[in-house]
Amino acid sequence: MVYYAGHGIEGQGKNWLIPVNAELNSSLDLPYEALNLDRVMESLSGAQMRMVVLDACRNNPFARSWKSGTRAVNRGLAGVEADDVLVIYAAAPGQTAMDGDGENSPFASSFANRLPQAGLPVQLLGGMVRDDVLTATGGAQRPFVSASITGTPVYLVDAANGDYAPEPLRTPALAKLDEAALDALAWQGAMKANTTASYRAYLDGFPGGKFANLASENIASQSNPTDADGNAKKPAGLIDAMLPDRYEIAETEALPIDGIWKISSIKKRIRIEKGRAFALDGWTHALILKILPEMVVLRDIKRIAPGKYEADDLPLGAKAKMTLQADGNIKVRNNIFPIPVKYTLIRETLDSSEAMKDELTLLPSEK
Repeated sequence: MVYYAGHGIEGQGKNWLIPVNAELNSSLDLPYEALNLDRVMESLSGAQMRMVVLDACRNNPFARSWKSGTRAVNRGLAGVEADDVLVIYAAAPGQTAMDGDGENSPFASSFANRLPQAGLPVQLLGGMVRDDVLTATGGAQRPFVSASITGTPVYLVDAANGDYAPEPLRTPALAKLDEAALDALAWQGAMKANTTASYRAYLDGFPGGKFANLASENIASQSNPTDADGNAKKPAGLIDAMLPDRYEIAETEALPIDGIWKISSIKKRIRIEKGRAFALDGWTHALILKILPEMVVLRDIKRIAPGKYEADDLPLGAKAKMTLQADGNIKVRNNIFPIPVKYTLIRETLDSSEAMKDELTLLPSEK
C-alpha cells in the first residue's frame, strides 16, 4: 500500500506526485522534479493486493500559468487505469479535499479509523471511508474509488481477532445532509460491514432511526445465527446483490434521456446520468429487499437507434430494452423468463430539453 498526501496533477499524459520543494517552471520540468505515479505502482508489483491511497485534491489548484512561478497544470489527477490495483481518492474529480478542524483531515481520520477494523474486507474499505467523509463534511466531499481487483475478500485484520467497532466520527455543526440521508448512509455502512459492532454503532448514532428495528434484529440473529431448523439466518435488510453506488460506476456519454424519471409500477424516482441510472428514493424490491438512494439499478445504458436504448438491469439481472414514446415517456421491457417485466419511466425533468426535442423528431412515424 502507498498512501500519498499532497498535490497530484496530470501532465504529459501521466499522473505526477509533487514534492513540496518542486518549482516546476514549465511542464518540461515534471520528469525531473515530480514522481511518476506509474513508477510508484510498479514498486508494489508482486503483492497479493495493491492499494494506492491518494489524499489529494482532484481540482486544478494551479490554474493560472506556468509563468507565474507557481506549480500550474492543466488539470488535477486523472483516473488510474490499471489491473489488480485498488485506488482510493480523497475526493471525486474536480473536488477539493478538506483539511478539517482537527489534527487530521476528514479523509485521513476516517481512513486511519477504518483500516484496523476487524472483519472488513479491503474491497469495502473505500466505501466505508466514503460514507464517513460524506457524513463528516455534510456531503461537500465525496471520496472516489477505482478498483480492478479480485472479488475474493482480502482482510487486513481477521474477524477472529476481535469485534472491532470504529470510533464514531464527529459531524460538523454545518453539515447540510438531512437526518434521513444521514440515517440511510449510516445504515448502508452497517449493512456492508454486517457485524454486531457495526449494528450497535448504527443504533448509537440513530437510536430512533428508520432501520433501528432491523439493526436490533441483526444483533440478535448474530448472537443466535441459526433458526429453529438449524438454517443460517439471513440479516434483515440485506441487499443480496449489493448494488454498486452511483460513483462506483464510471460515467460515459450524455444521452437525450438524462434526467429524473418516475417508475410507473412503484412510483419511485431514478436519475439517468451518462450511462447509468441510480435510485433517488429508496424502495423495497421483491428480490433484494432494500434499494437505498444512490444505488445503481441500470448500467451501461446505450443508444442503439433513435429512441431506442438498452441497459443492464442490475436488480433483475437482465437486459432492459428502453423505447422512447411520442409522449416523452419511456417503455421498458426486461426479458425475464418466463414472464417479462414491463413498466414505464415517466419523465419529470431533463438535463437537456433540446436534446430530447431533437430525439423525438427522429422517432419513426407510426403507421
